[in-house]
Amino acid sequence: MTFGILIFPGAHGDRELTRVLEDHYAKKVIPVGNKETSIKGVDVLIIPGGFPCKGSSSSSRCINESPVIDAMLEHADRGKILIGIGNGFRVLCETGLIPGKLRMNKSQRFICRNTFIKPDNNNTVLSSKLSSDLAYQIPVSTGYGRYAARDEVLVDMRLDDQILFRYCDEFAVISEENNVTGSVDNIAGVCNQRRNVFGLIPQPERAVFSFGRNTDGRAIFDSLMESF
Repeated sequence: MTFGILIFPGAHGDRELTRVLEDHYAKKVIPVGNKETSIKGVDVLIIPGGFPCKGSSSSSRCINESPVIDAMLEHADRGKILIGIGNGFRVLCETGLIPGKLRMNKSQRFICRNTFIKPDNNNTVLSSKLSSDLAYQIPVSTGYGRYAARDEVLVDMRLDDQILFRYCDEFAVISEENNVTGSVDNIAGVCNQRRNVFGLIPQPERAVFSFGRNTDGRAIFDSLMESF
């Protein structure tokens, strides 16, 4: 299984992801720049956190005009796995691969801290080894992490089990008090109807190695690895 890490100007997190995939899981990783026109040979494509196209006059325009977007859309259309983490999630929303959008945190501040998330279901390649009764401690590092969607879209997403994770406390209790970014319904991660495109705000690659004391992120990566 070969992983591709899609890197836009201004993005970060690619080194952490590469280290996790290569050092912990012994997987082949290919860096993919936003000027690429093909991602042939990539089984799983991941867009890391950061701020895609930061410094450009319009980040949305920069994303949409990046040649790699067509290849990314084709990758998803073929049913291959595509994952957006942090602002990588925003790329998926802006290109219409995932419903809804990401807005500035309710606090209007950048948030960098540990948080707890609870799986809403364990029927996806990112959650199959997780328990819906447990809370997992995963760091967040985001300024635009408040997920929003129209009420009718949320109804359909709930019916189709497209909600992956929701913010909670350490005892897996979901409440507005634990809604770190202010997302609608405490949502921390979602997927498309086909369950091959995933977006999540918390960054599991920062909770894999034991020297960080928290290794809950492994469960998400373990789920992914076991699906192939």
